[in-house]
Amino acid sequence: MPCASRISPCEGLPSVPGVVIAADASRAGKTTAVLALVCALRARGLAVRAAKTGPDFIDTAWHAELTDAPAANLDAWMGGASGLRCLLRRTTMASDTPEGGECPPDIVIVEGAMGLYDGGARGAGSTAQTSVRLGMPVLLVLDATGMAQSVAAKAQGFIDWGRENVPGLTFAGIVCSHAGGEKHRRLLAEALLPVCRARRVPFFGTLPRFGAPKLESRHLGLVGAQEGACAIDRSALACWIEENCRVDELLRRLGVPLRRSGASEEPAVSPKSPLTLSSEKSAWVRSFFAPLRHRSPCGARIAIARDDAFRFCYADLPALLREMGAEVVFFSPLADAALPEGCTGLYFPGGYPELFAGALSGNGAMRHALHALAGRGIPIYGECGGFIYFMRTLHCEEGEMPMAGLLPLSCRMEARWAALGYRRAISATGFPSDAPIAVRAHEFHYARLVTEERPAGCIPLWQSVLDSAGRECGALGARSGSVAGSWLHLFPEGSRAFWRAWVALCTPQKGRRPHA
Repeated sequence: MPCASRISPCEGLPSVPGVVIAADASRAGKTTAVLALVCALRARGLAVRAAKTGPDFIDTAWHAELTDAPAANLDAWMGGASGLRCLLRRTTMASDTPEGGECPPDIVIVEGAMGLYDGGARGAGSTAQTSVRLGMPVLLVLDATGMAQSVAAKAQGFIDWGRENVPGLTFAGIVCSHAGGEKHRRLLAEALLPVCRARRVPFFGTLPRFGAPKLESRHLGLVGAQEGACAIDRSALACWIEENCRVDELLRRLGVPLRRSGASEEPAVSPKSPLTLSSEKSAWVRSFFAPLRHRSPCGARIAIARDDAFRFCYADLPALLREMGAEVVFFSPLADAALPEGCTGLYFPGGYPELFAGALSGNGAMRHALHALAGRGIPIYGECGGFIYFMRTLHCEEGEMPMAGLLPLSCRMEARWAALGYRRAISATGFPSDAPIAVRAHEFHYARLVTEERPAGCIPLWQSVLDSAGRECGALGARSGSVAGSWLHLFPEGSRAFWRAWVALCTPQKGRRPHA
């Protein structure tokens, strides 16, 4: 019996089948399952789009790399219902084909975060909550490490608890990950059979703990796609999931065609060649969504830092800025000696500046150009890794490294994360507007300020910051003249008012410039 999986978030949008791949816990293997399924379906000739629940930038970069299409972060808490509809509309837009036509996706695959029911306070933003709002069923990945018959209790608990506590939650099926040899796999299948039959949730197979490529991790997630994707044998990954899971049955249940004409009978997806900084800008553009609508240019020309040190930019932000009338261009603080000509605003997203501290510190021409723009009162805004780059020094493995020196602060990298979670924030007066603006954001970093005291002339960017439970986190961030930054990653669809005011600030003669 087909599972209700079609999504139609906006009027006039084609209905596209979708599935959320969730797990019982982090490190259960859902990322490997998602990437393998993407490779397998692309080998069948299907047009695949992928997305991630929650704020994770790294998984979406892998999704974009393997689907050759932008990947959205679908966050129910930060984006709200209207934000999810807008992001889904972007994700399901038809894309150009080599033949010159347009091709809508055959399926949208959404990777969950942590365990199925984990999120902020009271499960805010959980994968379960998001899947209901998306109207997609869950393919549940259960980690079978160290268990056999007990997996039935885990499956029954996850299904029954969700049906009782998350109205509207549906399940497309179950797979078990980290399975051992043939005997272990047989025991798992036998244990799950009565549970799956009683609850009408099919069991699609077991993913062995051996045979899949090892995906290297950093902090709470994978290493960047640019570091790891080229080493993956995509054909082997596709074969791995085809051989161990009943992919045909899953596609039939979701209402997805088994293959498109012209696809080979055997999965074969060639790995990509490594990208270099000099040839990467076309790939940068491909990783972002196109605007849903076009507005007359307002005169703002916003330059976004984009290279190996600054990759954590949400895929929909450049499109949102363009829809607000701004022109968007990209530059590399690592490789470029000058900023894009005529830019009226700069945005530095997060990333891993600590891994490239020597190169960033050594690019004196870029630091000089930044100080020149700041001296002219051009708005310069940075988040997390961008915030670090604005500081005077960064204490990291390479030692004490000079940064751009736009803000009179210093920080050091710690072995344990310094902050993690959803945030609601209210901007302080003066940036990006005189009126306070509410935003929704996420905070996750390993760096700490050397001193929490702000020097004279350096004021907080956010006058109030709350976590998802409503607990006060205090003032956050820093602003000095036209330069502002903080640890928060603003979610575009939860912070539209901020970005609209910032575009106005970057618009010549229309926005009020902060005093330099």
